[in-house]
Amino acid sequence: MIRQISAPPRSHELSLGQEALWFLQQLAPDSNAYNVSAALNLHFPVDVAKLSAAVERVVTRHSLLDCVFRSSGRAISRCASDLAGPILDVHELGGADDSVVHAFAKDLAQRPFRLDRQRPIRLALLRREVGQDILLIAAHHIVVDNVAQLLVFQEIFAEYAGRPTGAEPDTGADFDEFVRRERVLLASSRADAARAYWRGELANLPDTGDLPTDRPRPQVYTFAGSEIDFELPPGLMIEVEKAAAAQSTTVFVYLFSAFQLLLHRFGGQNDFVIGCPVTLRSSRRFRDSIGYFVNLLPFRARVAPGSSFDAVLRRTGAKLWSGLAHREFPFAQIPRLVDLPRDPSRAGLISTMFVMIAGSPDDPLSALVLQDRRAEYAGLTVSEFYLPQQQGQFDLTLQVLRHGSAARVHLKYNTSLFTEETARGLSREYTDLLRSAVRGEMC
Repeated sequence: MIRQISAPPRSHELSLGQEALWFLQQLAPDSNAYNVSAALNLHFPVDVAKLSAAVERVVTRHSLLDCVFRSSGRAISRCASDLAGPILDVHELGGADDSVVHAFAKDLAQRPFRLDRQRPIRLALLRREVGQDILLIAAHHIVVDNVAQLLVFQEIFAEYAGRPTGAEPDTGADFDEFVRRERVLLASSRADAARAYWRGELANLPDTGDLPTDRPRPQVYTFAGSEIDFELPPGLMIEVEKAAAAQSTTVFVYLFSAFQLLLHRFGGQNDFVIGCPVTLRSSRRFRDSIGYFVNLLPFRARVAPGSSFDAVLRRTGAKLWSGLAHREFPFAQIPRLVDLPRDPSRAGLISTMFVMIAGSPDDPLSALVLQDRRAEYAGLTVSEFYLPQQQGQFDLTLQVLRHGSAARVHLKYNTSLFTEETARGLSREYTDLLRSAVRGEMC
């Protein structure tokens, strides 16, 4: 389907976070480290024409999805797409076995995006003779976060089922407003206070911040990764919840503190920086908007030799709240405040990440982060078809997907630095640290 554009497409400014992702993609155009992907098994007979129409309506409704990104000198902007052809690609896989189907889906999800000439989103229906059809969505992080990813699925299923979403059509105005608010913030006294805070917080960073690696660090950072996937025992998560409540803190702070101790024991470092992504959907205006509403907080971990878990926990809670007060100041501007030299062998100021994504009990699709779960949305039953994603962005990333008292963990590691054996050892040690913490063995 070719859509006619009667006037030159209007360009839109990018947020500073989007600009940073654009430049990262230019540095490594063949990388898929910033592809955000998900796939669902469809436990219902699929009407292909109906699903294609639903996908077309959803993507064209959101100008952030139906766009290309163009560079003009030092400025980058997004412009409306005039690309021809169907938005939903249909692949007939016949009687291919599960391993073939998974390899095919993984290849689709991990194909790099050419943001200047392709939509930043890729949708595919994989049809099977035996087993469920699969709906796959891959997008560049520049246009979606984890919330937006779920929203796209929800809108597609609502359109397919013929149910109103209850929301006004989004033509990108929400994200344009978000970008304008960011520009206003940067010219305000709040930004001055944030600059002063981050400059002080990250002053005098030690040079010995590297973890011990199994392989020599490449001269140019390589976005190559894999992951170890495991679930925390349900009984352990219940104990974590009780222990966090007893310490008047959150599960996030508890799990994050254990990760700091893990890195301290593994690398012997006493002073290092960990990245924590935070949502910028604080306003109801942006709660159900498609876009990249994420910022990165650099958390300076200080773990003295022999520190108790309780001491790390108390410091983490206090320092995290201090940082959250300045959460809206774009991370893209923070490294220049510290005046660190650019090292091409490293990902940047942040080498390790801690992420926790908590599912909402009001959103049935969020339960799919747990294995072997089915969910119903708009009268349609689906289950997760798991695909790895966002690997190799940093040296190490611990991602916890939490739903109720269940938690699924992905330890993502850069394969140019670490072996699978090392990653598995770190996964086991993290679980052991949590067990020791809840038993009071590290107080």
